Amino acid sequence: MRVVLAVVGLGLALSGCASLSEEDCKIGDWQGIGVVDGRAGYTSDKLNEHTKACSKYGVTPDVSAYMAGRTIGLQSYCTPISGFEQGREGKSYRGVCPIATEESFKVGYSLGNQLYAANEAASDAQESVWEIQRRIDRLEEEARGEDCKSGKEGKACRKAADAARTDSYLARADLLLAQNRLFSLERQRDRVRKEVTNKLLDLEPSYNPS
Repeated sequence: MRVVLAVVGLGLALSGCASLSEEDCKIGDWQGIGVVDGRAGYTSDKLNEHTKACSKYGVTPDVSAYMAGRTIGLQSYCTPISGFEQGREGKSYRGVCPIATEESFKVGYSLGNQLYAANEAASDAQESVWEIQRRIDRLEEEARGEDCKSGKEGKACRKAADAARTDSYLARADLLLAQNRLFSLERQRDRVRKEVTNKLLDLEPSYNPS
């Protein structure tokens, strides 16, 4: 239990910085550091960053301990569920999994990546709807012409207000199209979520969709 807690604590520390602190270097839990990096899917090149960081404090990493820990960490990373989570979050795969587990990891990663793409498409469509609505609000405010003066002096202002009113009508047509596109992409996203979840459950029955 102490080892697990130590690794978890180290993982939280490393997640907040590029490499290692002076304290991490001097404590020298290189196996624990390797476990954390393995779980994060880092290549062995990550050790070069640690070496550079710790050289400032006169500390040299224990390469063997680090690599042993990284191998342990990769056992947690190189699973179908982990692959799915990495793909769903749009993260890159660095080709770190051993042959025995890489294929199933990639299957999970591909499923997650499909859901990521569907989520991104729906999110972009939602942003388009919001952007058009903001444009309509701005045009309608201009169309009210509240600052326009009467008579010839306010003629140009009233003309601009009329143009803004026309543009707002056209923008409402754009809004309808954008809303229809959003609705379609949200339905597609929901279909993709259901399909990839079912496929992942076939691959890894222990998966618990949240």
